[in-house]
Amino acid sequence: MQLKTKAGLTLVVLGMGIFGAWNLWTKTRSLVPVDIPVSLTAGQIIASEFTLNFDGLYLIEVQAEKTIPLDTLHCLMGEEADPALCKDVTPAIAATWVLSSPGQEIKRGNSSELHSAAVQSDGVARVIGEFQGQAGQDYTVQVTFTADGGNLAAAHPRLKVGVASIAYTDFQSASVLVFSMAFICALFGAILLAIAYYVKKRVRRVT
Repeated sequence: MQLKTKAGLTLVVLGMGIFGAWNLWTKTRSLVPVDIPVSLTAGQIIASEFTLNFDGLYLIEVQAEKTIPLDTLHCLMGEEADPALCKDVTPAIAATWVLSSPGQEIKRGNSSELHSAAVQSDGVARVIGEFQGQAGQDYTVQVTFTADGGNLAAAHPRLKVGVASIAYTDFQSASVLVFSMAFICALFGAILLAIAYYVKKRVRRVT
């Protein structure tokens, strides 16, 4: 087998292998390790154990569906920038949270603190906490709701822990880079195979 043919096949297989391995790895990443319904009753305590398999910034948030008027929903979620528009609506979300790993507390906070922007979704989300997560680490998050959020019941609120937008953007950028590498390998491999085929065909004609 000619050197060009061997090199071409190697590059094609390498490109396919890179793409396949990355695709398999991405499909096994759990970017939202916690997603459970909540009633938001005052005094409700939610505790959830989870293990991460992706490094990055994670957000603890309450997400609601757009099943009630959007202006009212933003006010109830505490996401309306102009408080004057919510003078007749009491925010439904107030909570404290504690993040721990086996044997030790890692971080705690509350919904009144400033946090990163929520991840874009089909619903409306309110971030109540955030932390830097490490792959392979076991965690427990305990959230205590301190206000009556019954007015949000129709919006089917859920407590979520998920990768922040900035970490998800890095994830997408890495995917583009890996795809580019795989494509370049396969492309150069195909070119070498085409050259090898052309040379072999030409030699046959001469002989």
